[in-house]
Amino acid sequence: MTLRQFILILLDFTGVNEIFRSVNSNKAIILWYHGICDDNFKMLKGYDERHIPKSLFRKQLLYLIGKGYQFVTMSELTLLLKEKKKLNKTIALTFDDGFRNVIDNAYPLMKELNAKGCIYLVSNLISEQSLLWTDLIETSVRINKSKKIEFMFKGEAIQYSLNSKESCESTIKNIKEKLRTIPDHERKDHLKQFDIEKFEVKDISEEFLVAGWDQIKILDKSILEAGSHTRNHPNCANLVLEEEFESELKGAKADIENKVGYLIDNFCYPAGSYNNKVIDCIKKYGYQSATSIIPGFNDASTSLFELQRIPINENFWLFKSMVSGSFFFISDALQRMKRER
Repeated sequence: MTLRQFILILLDFTGVNEIFRSVNSNKAIILWYHGICDDNFKMLKGYDERHIPKSLFRKQLLYLIGKGYQFVTMSELTLLLKEKKKLNKTIALTFDDGFRNVIDNAYPLMKELNAKGCIYLVSNLISEQSLLWTDLIETSVRINKSKKIEFMFKGEAIQYSLNSKESCESTIKNIKEKLRTIPDHERKDHLKQFDIEKFEVKDISEEFLVAGWDQIKILDKSILEAGSHTRNHPNCANLVLEEEFESELKGAKADIENKVGYLIDNFCYPAGSYNNKVIDCIKKYGYQSATSIIPGFNDASTSLFELQRIPINENFWLFKSMVSGSFFFISDALQRMKRER
């Protein structure tokens, strides 16, 4: 057991989490998920646990219910915050990217346990039944049989070795990081190096598949409503051209509204990337809220277009500490101590 894990367990057993839960009961929590996978999915374990096993998801929901949390959709939460209504252990679930496993695994549990939230959709991926660009890179690297890969970045050939699990994962992270630093139209050109047409069906993990419109249309929006996550999942701060803003932000909203038949008021910044220009456009196009990846809680003083979320992975003790708020208090205290040295 690591020291970090020991401290997280201690926070729970000594009642510290309960104290912080009481202190923060008048703040709203938004949980940040991606996928809810089958329990036997191990590909991302220990690397990037963005798909949570459905058994753990059930355990988390039961824990929250047992602690008296009240679930709301993002539309309901936005209204509560906008009208400065009293919050009492208010919590919303959010799922980025529109993965099919959320519909298959999370939604039935949410119906069963009366949990609520929002699934943020990348509209072009759903229409084309394609892979998220980050998962396209992930799959291309993982199925590479040559033990090496060349990536052309800004005219320079970069060589990566793929002779171990660690080098493979490091390559994936590095390529993603590089593509997040350039304007979106350049990113699209660079992605042409990764051709999904070369994949066989067996190459693509089921957990990377996005939902279809037919699945999304039958969702009860009072339980799991749809939100917008752009058309193509760009880093929004890298958008430059006016037509890019129009397409990715306004166009995605129209796409989803046309399919689900109700207004799409809630937006989520892909990879948490935004700036003042993006916020101005979000407001102009009629969205009522936007979620970031800034960790923390929300109250009436929080900007509705910079809502904070709590990232979820497979560490249940960390989950308990984060939703209580003890984790953030201790982390902030440690950061202050480092700065004062």
